[in-house]
Amino acid sequence: MIADMLFVVHFGASCAMLGIMWFVQIAYYPNLACIGGPDFVRYQREHVRRVTAVAWTMLLLELLTALALPAFAAPAAVRTALGLNLILLLVIWRSTWFVQVPLHKILEQGFQADTHRRLVSTNWLRTICYSLRGALLIALMVYVFVSRAAMTQIAAG
Repeated sequence: MIADMLFVVHFGASCAMLGIMWFVQIAYYPNLACIGGPDFVRYQREHVRRVTAVAWTMLLLELLTALALPAFAAPAAVRTALGLNLILLLVIWRSTWFVQVPLHKILEQGFQADTHRRLVSTNWLRTICYSLRGALLIALMVYVFVSRAAMTQIAAG
């Protein structure tokens, strides 16, 4: 049952981040262009501070559970799906650390339209990866629970 608990935590954190990512992609990042003048730097720094408290908790939960889950997976199909999930998560982390974080650092010095455009356009990779992970995790949950239900019916006779 440890695997079930890990999966529920992983699924919850991943769904939270999927929602956050779509909000950021569609509403938050584009609206950065509407904040002008000296208020932008203060706003950007406050954004980074607040997002760190919320998103990084979910990101760490996702990563730790994604690393642990394959150790509990028995069927090859489940191990493969969890491996793909982890690969997509690592793509997200790489993009976060090597693309989005440096762009945010530049924006903390002041608004630059080109940097802002790159932030919005490069964030699509993370948004797509989160969406793929969401679909994969839903499919995995259905597969596992349908398989369990079938096994319970077979055992019941």
